Amino acid sequence: MSATTRFIEEMGLIAQERGESRISGRLIGLMVVEGQELNLVQISEKLSISRASASTNARDLARKGILKLRTHAGDRQDYYQLVSLSEIDVVGDLAAQFERQAQTIKNCVEDMQAEDAEAARRAAVVQSFLAQSAEILTHWVTTLRAADEHKKDEK
Repeated sequence: MSATTRFIEEMGLIAQERGESRISGRLIGLMVVEGQELNLVQISEKLSISRASASTNARDLARKGILKLRTHAGDRQDYYQLVSLSEIDVVGDLAAQFERQAQTIKNCVEDMQAEDAEAARRAAVVQSFLAQSAEILTHWVTTLRAADEHKKDEK
């Protein structure tokens, strides 16, 4: 197995580990390796998957903002391109996700207090973890932005 193929396959395993589709991860890996837009036929051939699977996963990644759907005048094929995401955007999105989850669990904990105080206490531990994770990631984003601004000022 080539190093490039291994990278693509590892991206699939990483996605699967996060509860995402393995093909979605492989598709992201392929787009990173290729560095250019690909149509669904190219994607399905390069990943040895069906066109339907390529289409389903590419549309899902486009909906999530990871891929961008592109068209060409006179060409009926859909093309997909990897969106350029900075690490700041990725970490910021994770922070926002943890914050939303923490708030959801906090609301549950408040409602649980009257029913089962001990269960509410255990659920509050989950809420605290999510809130602290959001706080850490938000601090990291602030640090990354400051470093990015410093780099721009040096140029």
